[in-house]
Amino acid sequence: MNILVFTSLWPSAEQPNFAVFVKHRIAAMSRLDGVNMRVVAPVPYFPKKVQFRNFWPEHWRKAARIPDRETVAGIETFHPRYLLTPKIGMSLYGRWMAGGAEAIVRRLSAEQPIDLIDAHYVYPDGYAATLLAERLNVPVVITARGTDINLFSRMPLIRPLIRRALMRADGVIAVSEALKRRMVELGVEADKIAVIRNGVDREVFYPRDRIEMRRKLGLDSESRIIVTAGALVPLKGINRLIDAMTLMRGANAKLYVIGEGPRRAALESRIARRGLVDRVFLTGRRTQSELAEWYSAADLFCLASQREGCPNVVIEAMACGSPVVASDVGGVAELISKPDYGRLVSPPTADKFAEAITGALQANWDRDEIAEAGCARSWSDVANDVVNYYADRNLKRSNDNAGDH
Repeated sequence: MNILVFTSLWPSAEQPNFAVFVKHRIAAMSRLDGVNMRVVAPVPYFPKKVQFRNFWPEHWRKAARIPDRETVAGIETFHPRYLLTPKIGMSLYGRWMAGGAEAIVRRLSAEQPIDLIDAHYVYPDGYAATLLAERLNVPVVITARGTDINLFSRMPLIRPLIRRALMRADGVIAVSEALKRRMVELGVEADKIAVIRNGVDREVFYPRDRIEMRRKLGLDSESRIIVTAGALVPLKGINRLIDAMTLMRGANAKLYVIGEGPRRAALESRIARRGLVDRVFLTGRRTQSELAEWYSAADLFCLASQREGCPNVVIEAMACGSPVVASDVGGVAELISKPDYGRLVSPPTADKFAEAITGALQANWDRDEIAEAGCARSWSDVANDVVNYYADRNLKRSNDNAGDH
């Protein structure tokens, strides 16, 4: 089966740790017998010769440096450019993405006929994929990831485009039951939607010795260690955790924030204003293996997001044996399905987090049980579920259409 993956959520030489949850699923599928994967990962057009550091944001300059073609996780990857006008014209992004990618998609189809387009993120990616699938007369499956449904479907101009993409798609995958419910509310038939949540890389995320990991990471052996991980953007609610630490001044606890992003300076200022420079630390980016060490060293993992689909950081932290305190949003409750695994916070305010964290630090956790729950589904399990869903819906280009380009 020749599958073309179509998504902007894909790592590159410039951003090797971007959207690794998509990469892991696709890489696992590529290892199945009879499955051949190629990836078209569009990036916004930006002139390579215009690289004024103080004028253009770094993410635009990174986009310009992404190669047109590369190999990611052993999978041939193409990066066509498309027009994107920041903050305006969002209702046109899907058409622009399809237009920028059509030439390479047609060429790949001519070289090796595409049986199915596997799109990730409903808008603009999934919408663009449906346009391309119609032009090539091949089936398309769209995976909803989170913000594409939880936020974009509330936008008056984007909501009908999302509905159109989901209705046109031959199959729809949700990474949580919560996302499935939202899509059913949009008018998608429940039977059309498969819930296939993310998996975990068991070779990376497993429990390590907590004392040894603290020694390796240079952490205080006497303090209670709280870890959070995510981009430093408003969506992730790092400010709420900082404020929660202010309310927990009596606790012998330290918060380590793993990640990078545009809000770093603002968060550093907030930490200083709250007098928390010796209790809250922004540690920057870490590799997947380093994350596993931090999760194993932690007393608690926290996630204070406003929105989520199926957050892999929760699954990975649990796989390392860390109990979780997280916002009760999206599919988080499906991961922390028992109070033995952690605490859900609703509403996700600073005082509620302070209360939940204080209680969780006093609880006795069975870290082996938590790790077993976190490791329950591997990426190979996910890959098999996806391919079985394709088979159940008979999602493959028919031989009658093999010459239709």
